[in-house]
Amino acid sequence: MDKFDAAILDALRANGRVSWVRLAERINLSTSACQRRVEALQKKGVIEGFTVSLNEKALGYSVKAFVAVTVDRQNPQLGQEFRHWVSAQTQVKSCHMISGTSDYMLEVVAADLEAFGQFLESELLELTSVKDATSFMVLGKVKS
Repeated sequence: MDKFDAAILDALRANGRVSWVRLAERINLSTSACQRRVEALQKKGVIEGFTVSLNEKALGYSVKAFVAVTVDRQNPQLGQEFRHWVSAQTQVKSCHMISGTSDYMLEVVAADLEAFGQFLESELLELTSVKDATSFMVLGKVKS
């Protein structure tokens, strides 16, 4: 990866919908060279895909929290069930297996505090695989 590739990645992070012509102008390369480099970065797996960034508040989610979850490690099948359950939850925006005292970190959104509490009590903590969960409410975003 050279300075052109790094500049392409920075430009695409800022605006993934930028046209080939405008991207090439910013990077100071020809349009075809710029397109070939982006395609090469995709083939190498550096660029995994292009996504859309959604405004969660506009979608009706006024609460965001990170939830550290500890699962029962004695039964590997329970861990598998937990991961399958997480995959089906629309309010869980991301899930990462982590090191430390917890096993997973969930990023969860909810319409309000009551809905978040209901999700925690009636769904997450009801799973037989979940031994404990600690939530951390997001107060503001510094960087995304």
